[in-house]
Amino acid sequence: MYIQKSFFTAVLVAATLTPNSSAATNGFYAPYFRGVAGTEVAGWERFSSGYNVANQPDMSGSNMGSRATLTQLDPVGAVLGSGNIYVGVGGAGNFKLNYSSLQPIAQISFQIRTLGTEIDYSGLRLNYVSQDKPVSLSGTPTTLAISPSQGFPGNNISLAYTWNVSDPGVKDFNLTFKATGEHLSLDSMTLDVMPTTVPEPGTWALAGLGLAAWALVTRRR
Repeated sequence: MYIQKSFFTAVLVAATLTPNSSAATNGFYAPYFRGVAGTEVAGWERFSSGYNVANQPDMSGSNMGSRATLTQLDPVGAVLGSGNIYVGVGGAGNFKLNYSSLQPIAQISFQIRTLGTEIDYSGLRLNYVSQDKPVSLSGTPTTLAISPSQGFPGNNISLAYTWNVSDPGVKDFNLTFKATGEHLSLDSMTLDVMPTTVPEPGTWALAGLGLAAWALVTRRR
């Protein structure tokens, strides 16, 4: 009876919540380092599994392959016809994004869009191990787009999180998060990772000034 009720609710939600929107139209942006040699990006626009099976990136341009996966571990999760992961009656979701890098990480940019019940912002954590010690960091979201959800609590909302990783040698991490209650619909996500081998914008600017000064001195000679 509980399974039938959950299935009926999922069908109802599929007809009520806003359909899946691509990462190009949901308020997401490209971090300044995307496209620079050595950086990586992954995007999820339609999910294939709502429970206990890893979802691999499907966004055009993703270059992480199976090294970045998103798994939902709450048994009441299901995939809607829109490709969203819906967490139904009695659940709050239990999401885990795993990533394994080829080189040490300097910066992480994570963007997420949900419909209906919103995620627990204070509970979203970046987790990794550095020098044999576990590290778990919270994040401060930036709102990219927001509109009222029709017929369900919360908002349709797009958020961005950024972490600068100062701990040395971090190559693998996971992001974990849940909803504040039932009726969350996970619409889409992007993950961008910059390795330590890619200079920060300030470094590029200093290098440019140095080259300009060198050119000026050379010209005067």
